[in-house]
Amino acid sequence: MKRMLVAVLGCVVVLAGCGSSNTADNAEAQSTAENVETMTSLETGAVDETDEVSTESAGGESSLGEELTPDDNGVISNGFITITMPSEYKGTYLAYNYENDINIYDKASNEAGYGGFIFGVSAADDYAKYGGMRTKIGELTEKDGKLYHILISYPSEVQWDYTKSEEMPESYKAINDKVREIASTVTSADGGTYVDGAGTKGEDIYGALVKDIKGKIENAKDAGELEAENLSAVYYAMTQGDEAKDPMESIGISYADFNLDGVDEMLIGDVESKEIYDIFASVDGEPAHVISGSWRDYYKVYGPVLAEYTHEGADVGVISTYSLLPNSTELSSQYSIKIDETEGAENKWSVSYDDGDNWEALTEEDYKQRLSNIEDFTSDKPITFTKLGDIK
Repeated sequence: MKRMLVAVLGCVVVLAGCGSSNTADNAEAQSTAENVETMTSLETGAVDETDEVSTESAGGESSLGEELTPDDNGVISNGFITITMPSEYKGTYLAYNYENDINIYDKASNEAGYGGFIFGVSAADDYAKYGGMRTKIGELTEKDGKLYHILISYPSEVQWDYTKSEEMPESYKAINDKVREIASTVTSADGGTYVDGAGTKGEDIYGALVKDIKGKIENAKDAGELEAENLSAVYYAMTQGDEAKDPMESIGISYADFNLDGVDEMLIGDVESKEIYDIFASVDGEPAHVISGSWRDYYKVYGPVLAEYTHEGADVGVISTYSLLPNSTELSSQYSIKIDETEGAENKWSVSYDDGDNWEALTEEDYKQRLSNIEDFTSDKPITFTKLGDIK
């Protein structure tokens, strides 16, 4: 449901725009829009719009696909995969097969003309298929050895009569609360094997790489040796000087699905400060390096937001926000804010929407609001690091 509400809020971006007006009302709207835009771009970047309209349409059977009838045990099959609906929901939902997706609708909301789409389950043979409103939850291997990614699809807009209540109808909510559990019942119609969570967990994707990286950091003889391996020089630099630290105790690994495609990314950073110096993603099922940082140009993750902190001298600081595209190492720029306390600076506080090429003046209040939009994102899975020294 979080995904759906995020998409609904996306309309704020359109209404607020990205103009340069500095009135109080427009500044507040723009600030809200930036916060929402970051989430919306993460959530909807990989959605096929024609598919989305079809699966969420409140129209007739032709737009929803072929209606599927559960058997006496609640098993629903589209001829390729099956899912099992709990018996207590019998009579409260509709099931359709749309382009090999099994889509579940709240019956009452659908018949009232509000769509009613709750979730869909599909099998994709292409890594490019997940992301946006589709989240990978596991892998199914057919008898012939062919691999399929099992995906959950989510609605992008409210699917019940919101003129009566902002809250989900009881029948809709009952199923919505069990989406992940229901989706995990997926099986192959012809005897393939499904493994829940396969291909999504950081330990499985990056486990061998972590051990390799640990050894390289532990045995590095200079910064250049690490940089040649696409690793930050920070891990060697911290071992030098009067305040030298042991990277085996100070640096750690964290797995987090911050781009919300269902597959973990790997973060390497400072255990205490949570500053991130290297990011890896899974591309076509294999680890791939995204970017490195330094002490004066590092990253932090706030929920789905990736923030880059750049210190341009003692008195200038820039925070830039990005989204990581699914199954990719590409970072999509969102917006940047800057504080410039140098003497004679044209603007002390400013914002950029083109990766720092052009800057627009902000008030201090506007700057603080945008900073809060970035750093105050809450997450039910906060970033925690496991020390390199604790990794066996």
